[in-house]
Amino acid sequence: MYQNILSVVSTKGGVGKTTLTANLGAYLADQGYKVLLIDADVQPSLSSYFAINDVAEFGLQQLISNSTVTPEMVASKIEDNLDIVISDDPNGELQNWVKNTPDGRVRLRGILRQRFNNYNFILIDTQGAVGPLQEATVIAADKLISPVVPDKLSATEFLHNTTNMLNRLAESASWLGVEIAPLYALLNRVENTSVSKHYSEQIQQMGFEKVCRVPVHLCQTTIPRATVWNDAVAQQMPAHRIEKTSSRKTGSALEIIASLVEETNILGDRHV
Repeated sequence: MYQNILSVVSTKGGVGKTTLTANLGAYLADQGYKVLLIDADVQPSLSSYFAINDVAEFGLQQLISNSTVTPEMVASKIEDNLDIVISDDPNGELQNWVKNTPDGRVRLRGILRQRFNNYNFILIDTQGAVGPLQEATVIAADKLISPVVPDKLSATEFLHNTTNMLNRLAESASWLGVEIAPLYALLNRVENTSVSKHYSEQIQQMGFEKVCRVPVHLCQTTIPRATVWNDAVAQQMPAHRIEKTSSRKTGSALEIIASLVEETNILGDRHV
């Protein structure tokens, strides 16, 4: 079965990683693909985003640390075609486990490819920080997506800390014969204000090739700040099912997610 692993990453919290992961995963599931969401954040927002119909015995800890783990052990069912590995590491113990285990940073990559290849897509939501677990999710990915809010703090964080993390991993992973996947930067929560427009333009003019060893693509698709995303959370529903049409210039939630899938070539070739 064709498989593609996407990690939604940022060294900054609160930029919309969980919302993007949930909506992108649900959209792909609605297209008939078998999708697994993984909540790799100690703050288990993704784990509670959707109602879970059948809860698995284990979660993230067993996925990361058990070399004999199977999907049946950790994959909780949300609905047809959409499963989730819930976060069950509130104290952040996995960070130390990954750090102190010889193959800690590459084990997730191997496990997902060897034991979870019954899924077409695996989407990983990550913590807004730098650490061994975050690095493991980057190494595991075929594609990286990073939401960037067009404001001073988020733009600075992305340009310096997120790219620095990728540079460091690109160097260390090369010794393991692993190439870090390309990253797609996505402007998120874009507002019709002068400040938002200013930082959007700054981000669009960045010369990423000068600061990052990993290919960085800035998406033309943008996600506006809109009530539909919060409405979707409240209803535990993907936004594309709620808003199929809109008068916004950026389009409806359905059109935005569909555009992102097309632009990032998520349905295309797998990164090797």
